Amino acid sequence: MPPFVALLICTAVVLLLLRLEWRGSRGVSAAVWIPTIWMLITASRPLGTWFGVAGDNESGSMLDRLVLTGMGIFAVLLLARRRFDWSGTLRRHRWLLVLLCYMALSTLWSDITLLALKRWFREVIVLLMALVTMSEANPRQALASLLRRTAYTLLPFSVVLIKYYPSLGRRYGRWSGIEMWTGVTGQKNMLGRLCMISIIFLLFALYQRWRNRETKIGRAQARADVAIIALSLYLLMGANSSTSLATLLVGITVFLSLLWLRRLKLKVPEVGLAALVVLLIGFAASTPFLGGSNVAGFSSSLGRDDTLTGRTEVWAAVLPAMKQQPLFGYGFGSFWTDARRALYDIPTAHNGYLDIMLEQGIVGLFVYTLWLLSCARQLRRALKQDYEWASLALCFLVMALIYNATESALNSMTEHMTAVVLIASFVVPASIRVRRTSVAPVHENLAVAMPAHQISH
Repeated sequence: MPPFVALLICTAVVLLLLRLEWRGSRGVSAAVWIPTIWMLITASRPLGTWFGVAGDNESGSMLDRLVLTGMGIFAVLLLARRRFDWSGTLRRHRWLLVLLCYMALSTLWSDITLLALKRWFREVIVLLMALVTMSEANPRQALASLLRRTAYTLLPFSVVLIKYYPSLGRRYGRWSGIEMWTGVTGQKNMLGRLCMISIIFLLFALYQRWRNRETKIGRAQARADVAIIALSLYLLMGANSSTSLATLLVGITVFLSLLWLRRLKLKVPEVGLAALVVLLIGFAASTPFLGGSNVAGFSSSLGRDDTLTGRTEVWAAVLPAMKQQPLFGYGFGSFWTDARRALYDIPTAHNGYLDIMLEQGIVGLFVYTLWLLSCARQLRRALKQDYEWASLALCFLVMALIYNATESALNSMTEHMTAVVLIASFVVPASIRVRRTSVAPVHENLAVAMPAHQISH
């Protein structure tokens, strides 16, 4: 089949899938396309890469800056029109605000303060996307639409790029020369992460449909979800991302365990959940300092060598730099400059916690831990009102904590995995404040849906 014909067919299929999703979404306004488009960009590659607009690792492209700034402004205007309760919402997420403030403060001791501040503004845009999703009349359905549209769009196009446009969908290891599937993403582990998040959500959606015995439209969407799950598994195996595969298995296990606890009528203890979060952070954060010895057993079972595919060498090279400024780091978004990328010949430390300490020091890791604990506490409380959605959000949180033991995705909220955790931590607790009534579909007016915080208890 000619590549252009395959691309046309894929586009038609994606449009049909999106139409099916639109018909199945209830109470979701067209405004959800704002965070959806943002998520599509975040989970794939920068716009400048697709449209050939010049940019670099330091500042990115002008196209990306203009689009992201425009989306941020549009989100603020939309929230203002909806009369969003800023103070009440942000007060409930005070630790996230403390984290954002510390990130901004850390740019003052950066060598590239102006550039670091520009990167910090991108973190604020993630918060705005979460607030837009949360302000929908049916926040959970808005989150479901956001995740499903991302999977429906990016995964089919990834297959087409890999099969018919290998110069865009595949890469070769710099030293090994091994071919790697990347699809619409920039790296094989990013493709694995996209598949991992899509699979766990779509499995959750199928479970809910099985329990609720959905309508004809719901059954059609269920078949589409099954097809995308199969596609995701195919891409996950082709990408050969052991971290994503292992994290997916952990996520499924956590969700099944939470369902088992509910069946036994056992509550999730708040202290126990907090202890689990701290334990996972401590385990993953110590991995570089232990040379990966604490995860060697897991990696060998997945067919990886003792160096964790070169990660132990990376950690040994980067740790001395971290120990030079251990308390406060080098400033948010300020360590992995082009000069250091060239010096270490790597773009990240392959450990999210080590990257946090490099940029924001041990103090920054402590503040991150407080934010993650606050997310766990709110999601644990949400179990009382909506056990299934809160369980999914807790799965995302645990998966993110484990994933960052050998990958870097936690040091920035603009990373796909961390963005999903942040948005879920806003949306799921907000949903329990929405009165349980049916909500009519709204698609035409961007501001028709009543904000969740204005609906009475």
